[in-house]
Amino acid sequence: MSSLFNPMTLQELHLLYEKRSNNFSVAQSKSKKQINLISNVRLITALAGIGFAYLSISNPWFGFGIAVCLVFFLFLVKKHALLFHEHALLENLFKINITERKVLDGDYMSLPEGTGFVDPHHPYTHDLDIFGKGSLFQYMNRCNTINGQKQFAYGLANPLTDRQTIEDRQDAIRDVTARIEFRQHIQAAGMESGEQPGDHEQLLAWLKQPSFLPSGNAFRMLLIVIPLLTLCALIGSFFIKEVKVVLFALIITQWSITGLRLKKINIFHDYISQKKNILQKYSRLLYYLQQEKFTATKCKTLQSVAHEADVNIRKLASLVNALDARTNALATLFVNSLLMYDLQCVYRLEKWKADHADKLPIWLNAITETEVLCSYGTFAFNNPGLNYAVITDELKIEAKDLAHPLIDAAERVPNTIVMGPAPAVFIVTGANMAGKSTFLRTLGVNLILALNGTPVCASSFLCPAISLRTGMRTADSLQDHQSYFYAELNRLKTIMDELRQKKPLLILLDEILKGTNSTDKQAGSMALVKQLLPYPCLAIIATHDLALGALEQEYPNEVKNYCFEANIENDQLSFDYKLNAGLAQKMNASFLMKKMGIIPK
Repeated sequence: MSSLFNPMTLQELHLLYEKRSNNFSVAQSKSKKQINLISNVRLITALAGIGFAYLSISNPWFGFGIAVCLVFFLFLVKKHALLFHEHALLENLFKINITERKVLDGDYMSLPEGTGFVDPHHPYTHDLDIFGKGSLFQYMNRCNTINGQKQFAYGLANPLTDRQTIEDRQDAIRDVTARIEFRQHIQAAGMESGEQPGDHEQLLAWLKQPSFLPSGNAFRMLLIVIPLLTLCALIGSFFIKEVKVVLFALIITQWSITGLRLKKINIFHDYISQKKNILQKYSRLLYYLQQEKFTATKCKTLQSVAHEADVNIRKLASLVNALDARTNALATLFVNSLLMYDLQCVYRLEKWKADHADKLPIWLNAITETEVLCSYGTFAFNNPGLNYAVITDELKIEAKDLAHPLIDAAERVPNTIVMGPAPAVFIVTGANMAGKSTFLRTLGVNLILALNGTPVCASSFLCPAISLRTGMRTADSLQDHQSYFYAELNRLKTIMDELRQKKPLLILLDEILKGTNSTDKQAGSMALVKQLLPYPCLAIIATHDLALGALEQEYPNEVKNYCFEANIENDQLSFDYKLNAGLAQKMNASFLMKKMGIIPK
């Protein structure tokens, strides 16, 4: 599945996805024809078997024809299942490439929004549109297992904090970016139906449940000896009539042993059989992971886990599938009479659990991490103009041509920013709609990308592994009996508490203390800035209050003024969305109110 990765233009990416979707569409058609052919042959084979059965009434030699038809029919059933799985895979691959073409055009609204991860009280995700409609999660996530999506969301809300770990992640993302076949097969396998909420957790919970079967060698020997004696008695009964009494006694013994545990077996079966589909999905994901030839250390580590996991998880799925055979009442009656089938299946499942309970969480985590890496790899592949960040130990940020990744490339207005070393506070002033809030979100989102090891939307980006805190969309809460102003004060208090513990922070605040009068707001804002200066932080405070600009004169080494200007020419308002040094000189509230007829010109 490997392929060398050369960055493509947007047009080349379009053509690539179009070509792949066409190829998978053609392959689907061929697969459908094969499925129909196998179905017809299977029907003919079944009819032939019935014919041989009828002829065998008069001539027993036709019984061999029945056996041949039965073997061939079972072969066709297995072949049909494989073709059906292949067809489903091709259908998913077709859908993936159609979707990626749309994403290139900015249409990613059909992807999962991640609304379940929205948290208005999180330190930054709500302010930066990390989750929800039109969010970073919706644009980037390609995880299809439930746990994969949870892990991807967790990473966006809790970025990596160690420089070496981030750099290892960068290498891994570079590696999977080059492997479109691998990434899309992982995604397609994850799209297979069958997973239910809680499957992953319930599977892990099963590992902790004690077995209801005796664990000693005596019970193990019982499962071997009694079925063996029963089969011998069955054969002997054809030759010696008296042996039938022994056979019936052994059958009753088997049902007695099974019957004592039948209720627990039924509960166990109901619980574990629901995990068959998800186990089969996991095994296919592990199969693709172990087939690839990686170069990055992290990917090799995941692959080494997959080599061991693939066989064992497939075996677990097979054991669960074998237990499911008991749903056939006639077959169950027969095999439980001769082989104690139910107990044999449960015993083997419990044996598997005893042998692999400590490893299963590691194996499942390898699947989750692989999905996350593939999501980031697809993001990198679709945005070849982006670059990887340089992680530094110094508390400073240097970004050139910084832009928001969710804004169309043709509409982006890049900016350059150099902050630090800490402490450093930027006061950013400007008119309404000039770009202050967008700039704050741009910096915040790119920091989250950088600390997750994925490319950032900048020609260069240097940053430390620093925690991010924002104050942009603080909302009141009826449930918590909090006003907007009190909620904002709580957010600021949390930030100051962390700073007082010497925790390095990047702080992005937009028009703070809006819930009080202008004089009080101004005094409070100035006091807050002064409180930030003794601590290891980088802070940007966007405001309309030009008075805060006086702090640059009082603290020339720590506080700097920047602005976004509005241009008013020939009674027309325009913006260049460029960050400039100094205080804003033009405001637009009165102009817009006059323009809209709210107040007289």
